[in-house]
Amino acid sequence: MSNDEMHPSVGDGSLDVTRSPAFVRARAVALAELERAPRVVSWQHDAITAVLLVLAATAMVLGVGAWLSIVEVHRLQGRWLPLVLLVAVQVVGVVAAIAPGRKAMRWSAAALAVVAAVALPLGRGDGVPAAMPGFACSTSHLAVDLVPLVLVLYFVRKFSVTLGRSLLAGVAAAATGAMAGELSCGRGWSHVLVHHIGAGVAIAVACVLLARVRAPQSYAP
Repeated sequence: MSNDEMHPSVGDGSLDVTRSPAFVRARAVALAELERAPRVVSWQHDAITAVLLVLAATAMVLGVGAWLSIVEVHRLQGRWLPLVLLVAVQVVGVVAAIAPGRKAMRWSAAALAVVAAVALPLGRGDGVPAAMPGFACSTSHLAVDLVPLVLVLYFVRKFSVTLGRSLLAGVAAAATGAMAGELSCGRGWSHVLVHHIGAGVAIAVACVLLARVRAPQSYAP
């Protein structure tokens, strides 16, 4: 037997390694591993997705409330300024909680949240009496904030968890209940201060605590 017969040449087509069963299996395993590997997603993509989901959750809460005749759309006329501020708090707060660096943005978001909180009791006066106890607003506020809270926690934990980030995320989640309260409750400023803003503070604190329960997915600043 000649040397050429014992060692077939790859170039003449007598041996095609890429068609061997072992090569095919190895290629399939490599491709499967690449598919399992996490793909890098930009923070801008996460921020836009989080904002849209939080706004959608808020719209769903208000829509269901209107369908159940709990949310009164006519209140938009007199409470449009706090509602605009609350929407801005959700958008800017979520972006500031996710964006890397951006300390100035986070301070601006915090200032916007304070302005929105001050605007909530303004113009309320003594309000109108209601048969339901005041804590009913607190419990409903906390209930409707649960979905936005889960959403912001998922996204904020993809980055380095800091007090400022998690607090802003919690405030953005709490804005959902605050909007629902503006359109469903006609009580006075003291009730808003205790049961509306108080419930929002509870959601923000819960977000800070829950964000630290487990290690974040990334320690990116």
